[in-house]
Amino acid sequence: MTWYPPSVTLPVYAVFTFVGLVLTAVRFWARRWYSRMPLGIDDWLMAVGMFIVCCCTGIQFYNGLEGTNGNAIKEGDAISRQINSHKINFTMIIIEKPAFGAIKLSLLFFYKRIFGVWPSFNRLNNIIIGIIIVWVFAFAMADIFICGTNVYLNFEIDQSKAKDQCGDKGLLLLMFAITSVITDALVLGLPFQYVRRLQMARQKKWAAGVVIFLGFVSTFAGVLRTIFLSVSYPMGRMDWGYKAPPQSETPLVLQVFNPTFWVMVEMTLGAWAANLPPLGPLLRHIRFGRPKTTTQDTEYGTYNTYGTAATDKHSWNRTKERDAFDPLSSRAESLRMARMASNGRDLDA
Repeated sequence: MTWYPPSVTLPVYAVFTFVGLVLTAVRFWARRWYSRMPLGIDDWLMAVGMFIVCCCTGIQFYNGLEGTNGNAIKEGDAISRQINSHKINFTMIIIEKPAFGAIKLSLLFFYKRIFGVWPSFNRLNNIIIGIIIVWVFAFAMADIFICGTNVYLNFEIDQSKAKDQCGDKGLLLLMFAITSVITDALVLGLPFQYVRRLQMARQKKWAAGVVIFLGFVSTFAGVLRTIFLSVSYPMGRMDWGYKAPPQSETPLVLQVFNPTFWVMVEMTLGAWAANLPPLGPLLRHIRFGRPKTTTQDTEYGTYNTYGTAATDKHSWNRTKERDAFDPLSSRAESLRMARMASNGRDLDA
């Protein structure tokens, strides 16, 4: 019995990727045309990550239709099918690294917009950004040069040479899966204590925390992939040219936790989770209806109010407070920095 036939996996990949593309497109629209804010590095990183996710989806469609799992294969194509399978696996293993890295970095740079006024947050955030960059580069280079300069050994049908001359492929996959879960915990857990410090209603704090916590759904898929690799690696199933012994049965846990399926789910759900926080202002207005915008000219400058016009100094300051401490507002960073510059307080105290 096959738990992950192409008839099941390909529609899942297509739907999850399509939703990710829609969320990314809406994110750009909401940031550029709805909120009238310039696009930031977090937006462009998300675009890069989503592009690579689309490439991974295309690879899986090709693999499902023409590769080892395909049904459109002729009997005489067995050798070319195996070579294509090796090339697909090699390519997929490499490009998944920048995909995960771009999505995680997108979240970290988005956090800077919201919590960047706290020096302690900036220090931690910058450290984690450095860790993610080194993590992606190190594993990508390790995958590319696992056989040294003899890259062709990754594609040969007889992989006995690769077994003698290349590194431990299974261990590398296992270590990446484990560290991916760890970096997820670092990225997603970073903002929680700072959400607690925001001067906003408790209900909004809970809502912000829930939106950020949704990212752990993709981490769960990473945990399942790690379980598969942790079981299969000691059995030698990740070795070069592994062939199962005659009449050996695949353990149930390895049938259930297919690594390719769960790495795709992890990537696409990660893209969903990284897109949700920037869409907060749009989702909030869609739910409650966007109030009428009125432009007011006062001694404190020209600004927009929503609903009833507020022209006095105290009303304008209350509007600033509300926007500045909304963790999902794209205006938060500039407004908080203005507050900090005006009163000279250390917000990290």
